[in-house]
Amino acid sequence: MNHPGWRRALQRELAWLMTLKVAALALLWWLFFSPPHPSAVDGEAASRRFAVTPSAVSAPASNPSGREDRRG
Repeated sequence: MNHPGWRRALQRELAWLMTLKVAALALLWWLFFSPPHPSAVDGEAASRRFAVTPSAVSAPASNPSGREDRRG
């Protein structure tokens, strides 16, 4: 195929841009999500992060069957 000069230049530029984008995504993954950077996610860490007190975290006791007990 005989492409004009501008088309070949456009293909080359797009190839470089795609390569740059893939490299940027790989760098971001390595910086934030790679295995050496684990983030602890437990109840205490989450409550510290969101400034939630332990009394607000605990739910009221309920019937495990899900039905209300209407005796009386």
